[in-house]
Amino acid sequence: MKSLSQRILDVIDDLTRSERRLAELLLQDPDTLVLLTASELSAKASVSKATTARFFRRLGYPSSKTAQKEARQAIEAPRGRPKLDDRRFVATNISQHLATEMQNLVRSVEQMRSDDLNAATTLLARGEKLWIVGFGDNYPLAHFARSLLIRVKPDIRMIPIGGFSVPEEFASIRDTDVVVALGVGRKSRGLRSIMRSAKAAGAGVVLITDQSTPAAIDAATITLRCRTQGSSVFDSVVAPVSLLSFLCSSLALRIGQDAIDRLQFIDRIHEEWGEVLTEDL
Repeated sequence: MKSLSQRILDVIDDLTRSERRLAELLLQDPDTLVLLTASELSAKASVSKATTARFFRRLGYPSSKTAQKEARQAIEAPRGRPKLDDRRFVATNISQHLATEMQNLVRSVEQMRSDDLNAATTLLARGEKLWIVGFGDNYPLAHFARSLLIRVKPDIRMIPIGGFSVPEEFASIRDTDVVVALGVGRKSRGLRSIMRSAKAAGAGVVLITDQSTPAAIDAATITLRCRTQGSSVFDSVVAPVSLLSFLCSSLALRIGQDAIDRLQFIDRIHEEWGEVLTEDL
């Protein structure tokens, strides 16, 4: 049985503007469906009751009550390991792949609020230390983020570090710090634990995740969601990578001259050490 979030993602490209407001509300916090009546849900999304009824029929539910019943059952049922979706094991070509990636970028940008992006940039600029956290499949994203951030800010920490215990590294967290948590696709308990502990310590937390992830109000200061739908077997990371590049560039511009000075100093070091290859390979 498909989850509510997966049903929404399957049809999100075909939704009307009003229906998309409902979709965004439920993607941000799927538990809202259980906590509110259909009328309250309509009011919170600023749409009509007819739009709400049509929205749930489009998702394949006979009514909103059926959707609420399934949502309650999903909450009460034990959570197992997610199964592979057989429908994704289909042949594709490069044109279809490109079209899917373009949609991932466009839909991600459409659904992000500019004030959230500005708030995230401000938070990163104010952070004394930045902590980049990414476990499992998110580790390469975390490594990419650190490789950009270290060029414009001097104190960038990364978790996990091979061979070192996470709690010992995390013990240096301060209320002046900011954590960038990468939670695209599968999430580990370690990620949520770090986010909660960071917030409890007074640090800011920017969570970058996918659209199907429930809201992490108790653990994240700001949540930025990316569309990661793949055209075939694997999910896409194009939108998360693009978002990280945008945030790091915005941060450099927000910092200003200090970031420019650091970039130029790094370039001089490369030149002095002879690490920049000037001739053709």
